[in-house]
Amino acid sequence: MTKAHNYISFVVAAALSVYWQQAAIALFLGIALAVTLGPLPLASGSKLSRIALQVGVVVLGLALPFREVITLGSTNGALVSTMVLATLICGYVLLQLMYADDTSGKLLITGTAVCGGTAVATLAPVIEAKDQQVAQVLTIIFVLNGLAILLFPAIGTALDLTQEQFGMWAAMAIHDTSSVVGAASAYGEEALKTAATLKILRILWLIPVILLASYSMKRVTANHIRIPLFVMGFFIASLIGGYFQFDSAVTGAFSTISKSLFAFALFLIGSQISLQVLRTICPRLITMALVLWTALSTTSLYWVLQI
Repeated sequence: MTKAHNYISFVVAAALSVYWQQAAIALFLGIALAVTLGPLPLASGSKLSRIALQVGVVVLGLALPFREVITLGSTNGALVSTMVLATLICGYVLLQLMYADDTSGKLLITGTAVCGGTAVATLAPVIEAKDQQVAQVLTIIFVLNGLAILLFPAIGTALDLTQEQFGMWAAMAIHDTSSVVGAASAYGEEALKTAATLKILRILWLIPVILLASYSMKRVTANHIRIPLFVMGFFIASLIGGYFQFDSAVTGAFSTISKSLFAFALFLIGSQISLQVLRTICPRLITMALVLWTALSTTSLYWVLQI
């Protein structure tokens, strides 16, 4: 196929992803094209996917009044915080036991505990991670996110989890925001709202983690502490939604727009996959990622089932 045909294939697939609004389909459609045709020939693909994801989260805030955010946060905030701290502590113990690369291990631990790729990208310059280390960790997280989008809704259905229970589980156990909302949207509207809100609370843990990392590297400066602005945007949008009290038709439209943006972001993420990066990943790092994520997923699921 010519380069023009490749572009057309990616454009058509992206349009279908937005139209279907199915996170799993969008993600693996992007992977399929990247494997068969090569990664998306778009230099700004990663940046564009990040923007689509962040805008999607902010738009979702318009469909979720702030009073609901406060209710969810006050009820489940302690649970989310406990899981984040436990994952960080267990991760660092596991890192010492596995003798994996220290820098890659720290990126993986933070990505698993807090917010996946966002945490990795934010922490990387603070601890002077190399591009290859960042790429390897992001690839591992990406693959686990894909598994989560497929497995979590099926497991939730098999266990007959309520919408709120599934949303809580997805928010605590899945790495990236895009995959959290992807899995939750496949389960139901209420699951999506719960998951998105609690995931924001989990992302807030990025602040103390980056501060601690900066302190350990003796770099507590404004240039090295980069907190995602879309978190603030979500809360502002939620305040706006609560103030205007939009009717169900309007909030439904906001929800649809956010789902389309999430699907587009996931397609772009999948289309950036590189088989060359996969071949260079250390087996110890993969084992560490699987053990840590499995422990987080099963523990949080058990906790949710007790509620």
